[in-house]
Amino acid sequence: MSEVQALVECPVIVGTAGHVDHGKSALIEALTGKNPDRLEVERRRGMTVELGFGELALPSGKIVGLVDVPGHAHYLRAMVQGATGIDVAVLVVSAVEGVMPQTREHVHVLELLGVTHMVVALTMCDLADSEMIELAELDVDDFLSDTVFADAPIVPVSSKTGEGIDGLLAVLDEQVGACWDACRDRAERTDAAPRLPIDRCFTIKGVGTVVTGTLHDAPVAVGDELMALPSRTVCRLRGIQVHGDTQQALPGQRVALNLVGDGVAALDRGEMLGVAGRFGQTMRFMMTFTYLGREGAKPRVLESGARVHVMAGTAEVVGRIMLLEGEAPMAVCETRTVQVRLEEPLPLRAGDHAVVLSYSPVMLIGGGRVLLSRCRRSRELTEGECMLYAALESGDIAGGVGAWLALQTLPFTAADVTAALDLGVGEVDAALHGLVAQGAACALAGSDGSLYADASALDAAMGTLAATLSAMHAASPKETGFTPGAVAHAAWPTADDTVAAALISEGCSRGVCASEGAEVFDPHSAAAAARVVREACERIVALLDEAGLDAPTLPEVGEQLQFDRDTMTRALRELSLNRSIVKVERDVALSAAAEACARELVASAIADAGGAATTSVLREALGVSRKRAISILEHLDAVRFTVLDKEAGGLRSLR
Repeated sequence: MSEVQALVECPVIVGTAGHVDHGKSALIEALTGKNPDRLEVERRRGMTVELGFGELALPSGKIVGLVDVPGHAHYLRAMVQGATGIDVAVLVVSAVEGVMPQTREHVHVLELLGVTHMVVALTMCDLADSEMIELAELDVDDFLSDTVFADAPIVPVSSKTGEGIDGLLAVLDEQVGACWDACRDRAERTDAAPRLPIDRCFTIKGVGTVVTGTLHDAPVAVGDELMALPSRTVCRLRGIQVHGDTQQALPGQRVALNLVGDGVAALDRGEMLGVAGRFGQTMRFMMTFTYLGREGAKPRVLESGARVHVMAGTAEVVGRIMLLEGEAPMAVCETRTVQVRLEEPLPLRAGDHAVVLSYSPVMLIGGGRVLLSRCRRSRELTEGECMLYAALESGDIAGGVGAWLALQTLPFTAADVTAALDLGVGEVDAALHGLVAQGAACALAGSDGSLYADASALDAAMGTLAATLSAMHAASPKETGFTPGAVAHAAWPTADDTVAAALISEGCSRGVCASEGAEVFDPHSAAAAARVVREACERIVALLDEAGLDAPTLPEVGEQLQFDRDTMTRALRELSLNRSIVKVERDVALSAAAEACARELVASAIADAGGAATTSVLREALGVSRKRAISILEHLDAVRFTVLDKEAGGLRSLR
């Protein structure tokens, strides 16, 4: 990107704020050469009642979006909607009147919305003498000293004469430069999805439906398909304007989007445009809430369950502030973690800022930052939930991810964590890898990628698996094993197939369970022991069948098959009882098939010899060593298959 293009695409929004009739619109006209009051009623009354938008060229060449908000108390909602997305605020204060009620209110709103950069324009200096200007500066400075804008520069100006306008532009340029890098980083994120709170929707003849707003989180481009919440209207971007027509808009820019699709003409302020499946809405969320009380009213506490208006983005929903179980009412200027329960869905994500207005009369009473966009319906927090919210409030991403995992009983993918905490993919991946490296979390192999679980939670899942298999074996003692699906359903009823398979695989690797074919079983159960003996028997018989009459000794068999003494002993006992093997001497056994073969060979040799044969003839017929032949022949004598006639010179005949 060229330097000129980078300057033009500066993703920074400048917004005015201040008391009614302090000269915001006049100042914007002096800065830009254009009157921001677009409505006839505004020009007639000399007062902004709707949001005004434009652009401002700064001395450095940067072109920034400009928002002018109403200053009258009756238009507080419009002010909040316009202030959403502001990066640098221009606080307009009349040198004649100084700080007024809406001055205070607007500054509070800016703080609640997370704005940190401000320039104070001390207007109407042509109507004030030097002493009045100095007093006004002191008044502003004293008021801002208790806010995040304590060091904000104050520039005396006159929109009528042009005095101080160049100086204001220079200072404003410095403030834009101070947040430039952060705004560029925001604009260049690749793991986020775009969101646009709609603040205006109108139709232009020959163009169609156009919506405007400040773009958040990620770029949009011509041709993108978006969906609006809560109406769920699906649309496509036919055109984009920022500072003229463009193919792409960056997060942090004021944009106008030309939309096509069924129902787009019915879109209105308060809707949120985004990518389907990448953003959502909520009926309940947790936030860090600062209670300001009502400006100009007697201080009073905030009771749990207070009905309020909640404003986030450009949307407004009625809800209730729920204090946590056992907490006393909130005092003015107190900040706490609270639960907000809404009467209608609100498009929202963690990290967003919300402003809270009293239900009636509608006045600013507080606001703060969303910690978790979806939460359970309970005011009583567990220790783990307290840890989670503390980490989220402090910005500790790794701590938040770890605390969230610790609350889960089953493993989850990185995408699940990203969706639950409204974090970036890169942030979650880095946090998970760090937790695994520290041993605080474990990674399991899933069919579609890695699954992650808190180490203690995974240990608990393995304990559940062991207990479940033990109970299943006890209930069905004749079964040697169970299907993975049956085991998973009994152990973790809510786990899907991928998670269940990963947990069973982890159990196998830890020795908690064993798997063979389509069966899972407890390796320490009686059924598993029987299975081990059965498998050992099969392998012993297979080896002896292959060896035939020249079978190795039983100790050699155990060594070859790598059986422990107990398994070998139990297997040999089982084989002997069911006559699958035949011992021919103390440490030598033949398979039943090999012993039957020996009988056939001996019988045939005796018949060929005329009814009686010598040991030498029979050894030759058996084809084994003399020692092994004698062992076999003595066995056949012992089972009365043959009879030995010692007086006839050791001849053997069939009995």
